[in-house]
Amino acid sequence: MSLDFIQNNGGCRLVVDTSQPIPQNYSSDSDNETQDEIDLGWEVSETQWHTIPITDVMDWRPSDWNESPIRFVDGKDVGQTVAWVRSPDGYPVPIRLAQIGSIVMTLNNGEVRRNYSTMERVVSMVVDPFRWDEIESFASSLQKNGIRLLPAYPLDGQATYEFEKLRRAAQNRSKDEMGVLEEAAIAQDDNTPTIVDGRLESRSGGFDRGLSPIFGVVKTHYRNYLHPAGMQVLYQLEAGQRTPFFSLTPFQRFPVLTWYLRLSDGVGTTPTWGFVRVEVSLDWFQNNRKDETFVNRLSRVIYEYRSKEKSYRRAPVSIHPIVRAEESLGSQFQPENRIIAQFYREAGL
Repeated sequence: MSLDFIQNNGGCRLVVDTSQPIPQNYSSDSDNETQDEIDLGWEVSETQWHTIPITDVMDWRPSDWNESPIRFVDGKDVGQTVAWVRSPDGYPVPIRLAQIGSIVMTLNNGEVRRNYSTMERVVSMVVDPFRWDEIESFASSLQKNGIRLLPAYPLDGQATYEFEKLRRAAQNRSKDEMGVLEEAAIAQDDNTPTIVDGRLESRSGGFDRGLSPIFGVVKTHYRNYLHPAGMQVLYQLEAGQRTPFFSLTPFQRFPVLTWYLRLSDGVGTTPTWGFVRVEVSLDWFQNNRKDETFVNRLSRVIYEYRSKEKSYRRAPVSIHPIVRAEESLGSQFQPENRIIAQFYREAGL
């Protein structure tokens, strides 16, 4: 069935200007981080911050530690704004076509293997400027083409003539839905120690924050949580060292204990490259009476799992099981140009 909604509303293909690429790493999480509450004095006083080595944990290996993470969860959102339509009030509304999915990789006898994955094709767009009978008909037509419609809403709650704001709302909606798929992946077995690629707060619907040993590894840093002395320590970190841990309570109120860990020494890179930020649910940490010994061991596991693939651009801030998860999930996606061509054909563009 053709997608008449697009033609009926003056649909046009969107030719992206590659000299001004659309940012792909934007996260709706970053909008709320300005109200995070931070307590830097959890492990040591704010005035006593120093680098902490984690490679000297004696008589211990990841495979011998019964709390070592053996599950790894990742999600993927591959898409772009492929067209736009004009609403009855003249708003230019972008349409984003994407493939989203989630995956669980399990470490068993030294091998990382896939044991769960799911993927979908989705279209996301701001829907309020159109009649609901039109949107429902459009959603039905999309579903018959194997695509699910994700209704998006402007960041400030109102339609606008600013194309970029509507485009960003559609992109956030797609990424949020990817997070839902990640939550479903985590929930498959939330009692097994698991590492999630990214922040815990946006995936917290998949586990019990007081009972589940779920840990986040954040590669992309949208803001600075540290005081000047903490930034000095961060820049002094060498591979296999961490900062003291501190508490962070995000805007949405999912408190975590967190710290920075350097995975690799960067030669010829910026001083902010080569480290990740690790998150542990504060409720879980306190309920299980954990301390710096646990933090050092978890840091050591993450450091041991660091990616050594020199051909992989983000290897200095990645761990091997997550890289394998990205590759495995990506292999299940169709070539992007193929699904875009099919969409254009069905839309008559």
